[in-house]
Amino acid sequence: MLINRRELRLALTAGLGNGFAFLSGLPFGFYVPLAVLAVGTDSYGSSLRLGRQRLLGTLLGSLVLVVSLEGLRGLPMPVGLAVTLGGLRLLGGCLGLQVGYKVGGLVVVMGWLVHSEQLGAWVPLRLFWTAFGVVLSLLTMRLFWPATGLDQALADYRLLLADLRQTCRILADRSVAITSADQRALRRRLQAVRRRLPTLAEELGPTPQRHPTYRLMLGFDQAASRMISCIDGLGRRVAADHELRLLERVHRAERDLLLSLEERLGLWADSLDQRRPGPGLPVAPTVPFGSPASWNDLGRELNDPRQSEAPLETLERIAARLVLCRQARQAMVEAERQWQGLRR
Repeated sequence: MLINRRELRLALTAGLGNGFAFLSGLPFGFYVPLAVLAVGTDSYGSSLRLGRQRLLGTLLGSLVLVVSLEGLRGLPMPVGLAVTLGGLRLLGGCLGLQVGYKVGGLVVVMGWLVHSEQLGAWVPLRLFWTAFGVVLSLLTMRLFWPATGLDQALADYRLLLADLRQTCRILADRSVAITSADQRALRRRLQAVRRRLPTLAEELGPTPQRHPTYRLMLGFDQAASRMISCIDGLGRRVAADHELRLLERVHRAERDLLLSLEERLGLWADSLDQRRPGPGLPVAPTVPFGSPASWNDLGRELNDPRQSEAPLETLERIAARLVLCRQARQAMVEAERQWQGLRR
């Protein structure tokens, strides 16, 4: 595509802000589209963070500029400007500014070099137009083609679910091995979801840990991490190949459980696809996750004393793989239980 939804929204918002500033007749209206372009990102949370930084940086730069022009007027301009920028950087670091001090530096430089004779008009108007551009950008991202951090995180999680389903199918087919590239792809998908969490936290206020949306994403993250660890372990551990009736039962139960997990992950993906954009939570599966009959019958098989004829090494391999399968199943059960609890 030559242009996507984010770029179109950004262009329309910048044009709308520039048009309003032009019709108002007030000077320095070009700061509106500059602010829109600076804070316009792919999600509301990221724009909120950048907008806060830009406003704080502009305000801090304006205060430092006014004080420095009066207090350092007797110094040569290069020396006074350098001292002012150093003080701005120090104050910005103390206030926790990450990108806002760069905006404050531009305010200081422009004020010293261009607008030193009109600070009384330029500083208030720049603050006003910057705040207007930030607010306009946030409103469009909230009301016009909404783009929230939850939508972005769930979109990345859908991709992770697709990779998990494919990996479960590969593990169920014992003739195909899991490659290291497949395992790295799962880890990268999980990291992509985790990078969305700070953005989501910005949208939910000062205590996101208490919000159901954030807790749901943390539950998804924990479940995916545990399942990836189990899948990684199953891919690394060699299946026992001793010709025993017990092993046939184990392999069948393991395959059926992996296929059940793959089917259940498909239900998760369908639930995320059916969710409408916005703050609402996706609907959790209503039918509890049940293990296949072969998996439930496996316990009785293992408790049969006649299976003690299996070599010790074979029993160790069986135990290691069954523990990993049980952990993957438990991760899904616990995640769905938490999901349903948050929906209530």
